[in-house]
Amino acid sequence: MATPIRTLVALDAGLTQDSVAASLPNDADIELVGVIEGIDDSWRTLEDSAVDVLVIGCLGYSDRVLFLIESSVRQDPSRPILVLSQGSPNGFVRRVFEVGADDILMLPQTRDQVKFAIQKALARKHGGRRSGADLGRLIVVLGPKGGTGKTLTASNLAVALQEFNQRVVLVDLDLQFGDIGLCMGLSPEKTIHDLVVAGGTLDHGKLEDFLTDHESGVRVLLAPSRPDYASAVTVEAVREIYGVLQQRYDFVIVDTPPGFTPEVIASIDLSNDLVMVGMLDSLSLKNTKLGLETLDLMGYEHEKVQLVLNRAHSRVGISSSDVVAVLGREPEVMVPSDRDIPRTVNEGVPIVRALPQSEASQAFRGLASSYLVQQESVEEEAAAGKGRRRFGRR
Repeated sequence: MATPIRTLVALDAGLTQDSVAASLPNDADIELVGVIEGIDDSWRTLEDSAVDVLVIGCLGYSDRVLFLIESSVRQDPSRPILVLSQGSPNGFVRRVFEVGADDILMLPQTRDQVKFAIQKALARKHGGRRSGADLGRLIVVLGPKGGTGKTLTASNLAVALQEFNQRVVLVDLDLQFGDIGLCMGLSPEKTIHDLVVAGGTLDHGKLEDFLTDHESGVRVLLAPSRPDYASAVTVEAVREIYGVLQQRYDFVIVDTPPGFTPEVIASIDLSNDLVMVGMLDSLSLKNTKLGLETLDLMGYEHEKVQLVLNRAHSRVGISSSDVVAVLGREPEVMVPSDRDIPRTVNEGVPIVRALPQSEASQAFRGLASSYLVQQESVEEEAAAGKGRRRFGRR
């Protein structure tokens, strides 16, 4: 039997053991060292006890919680820290990661969800990210500021990969205002909301019934048709959907809303690769820089993040050297300004299909081909590893 994970739960002022009891695991896999009300008492217990994972509960932004995280990291940098916040983060997410926390969940959560987060944080801290060699690659498209071209990038990347004879599914995770359907000319007859409220066990057969076919061959899981339906799509449901899709498709492309919502954070955690999309204006570059810094604080590997600069050749008084100076790196993909892009978006036809020879199309195909090269490298390494194990037996 596996050794249980020794977990200390520290509760900030305003939270009691009774108020979080429904979220705390109570099975043999998690050993609760204690559930302590009060940050000072929690710190003393942390100093005196052997603890594998620290879980901190709070109502929202709390300097006491930030201090406890910093102190715990100094005491044992290898010990994961999970934050459970009951109120609106209000900028708390960034500060939590800045001081060293590994994950943050918004209460209420089920026992299984918190248990999964504890196990995941411990695995990431001590075992690193899974390679995904045996599963489809999960690529998450990010952009801290709206209007930078996330949806444009996600839809064209998906279609370009499909044109390279890959099995591709595109997920619209902008649960309130998703535009993948409009960009690809699809009607939201079945959406992710319909899937999660259908109930029952999620498997390949069930999930396939809720995907929409695009003429390119890409399968699409569309966003809810109304903003008020978004709350039905939980983080746990999103994780489960990804798991099923990765078993069936070569690539799972995820379009996200602006910012680091709980669903976006969960997607980043499970991803193989990220695409950060920015635009050639000062506000977008500032937010893109903050987004890249947040990923660094979350411990995401720098080489797994591709930077896409949209409208890259616009004459707005910002040079390529200015971009590098602000972001600290050169974009991997430069999508030029093209008056045909808004037209193709309005027509619901991705530009890689509408105008395959355009410079913008070539930029998106370049992004797609870079992932194919990476995928081939991963598969070759996995095959070589299996060969070494096979011939190494006696």
